[in-house]
Amino acid sequence: MSRILLADIGGTYARFALAGHGAVGPTWSTEVGANESAIEALRRFLALGHGSQPVSGALLAAAGPVEGGRCKLTNAAWILDEEQIARALQLPWVRIVNDLEAVAAGLPDIDPGRTRLIGQDRALPGAPSLVIAPGTGLGMACVIVGPAGRCVVTSEGGHAALAATSEREDRLFAILRKRFGRVSAERVLSGPGLVNLHQAIAELDGGASVRLTPSQVTEAAFDGSSPLCRETIDAFCGILGAFAGDVALNFGARGGVYIGGGIVPRFVDHLAGSAFRDRFVSKGRMQPYLERIPTRIILHPNPAFIGLMSLARLADGDCAPKPAARAG
Repeated sequence: MSRILLADIGGTYARFALAGHGAVGPTWSTEVGANESAIEALRRFLALGHGSQPVSGALLAAAGPVEGGRCKLTNAAWILDEEQIARALQLPWVRIVNDLEAVAAGLPDIDPGRTRLIGQDRALPGAPSLVIAPGTGLGMACVIVGPAGRCVVTSEGGHAALAATSEREDRLFAILRKRFGRVSAERVLSGPGLVNLHQAIAELDGGASVRLTPSQVTEAAFDGSSPLCRETIDAFCGILGAFAGDVALNFGARGGVYIGGGIVPRFVDHLAGSAFRDRFVSKGRMQPYLERIPTRIILHPNPAFIGLMSLARLADGDCAPKPAARAG
């Protein structure tokens, strides 16, 4: 029986696995910057040896907008092209989808036990569900489950302007506007955004700021060595909650809002006790509407693979991706 090659390619890491018999095999991970191209990384994975069963095709989730079978990663140098990859690897077909499209497609299949519920679980069956993923960038997508199956609505909403909701946030965002010209959500709610927020808080409070990595910010926040880093994480949680509530209103996501990505799972307990949920529901007259929407943190290490498997199973559905590129 043939297998399908799966990939979850982000701005920092790329993960690969082979799927067959309805299950995903072991995952191999590499840094995107350690490979000249996606083809090089794919070849390295396949060269590891995975048995003699043939690979019938590939479903690749990539962190960037996909158009015409091609994707330039938003926060890395790789350019992925379905036809080029199919020819280089001699695969019958290759399909590229946005990484958040893959995660959203798998939301109905995620075991609730692999999530952390924040707020009441009063999801409306059949209503849209939303995923927001702060990582190297900020991605989002929505899935709607109807009689015809699952249909995913992708979005580049992470690049929309971010709204301040307090005088202090006004001042913080004013500092960031001087640096970037405008403040998109991704400028704050991402790994680089943590660094931006840390520096803006230091400047606002008149202190010196050493430029840290995102991991250093989170580590210093919780080992007690930096009150500034702790304040940064607190601000991040509150802003994320406010932004997630706004996006939930935009999509009518009464099926639930899921938080994915590689940042928040590092401090799930802190997020649960932070201002995240209060800021999520604090929408004036719409507060009762938001209070019924559950928010969940995805704890599964590879949620994109769950969605890719869903897309593979639904390959004949109207909303699923079709194999479009063939080796010639």
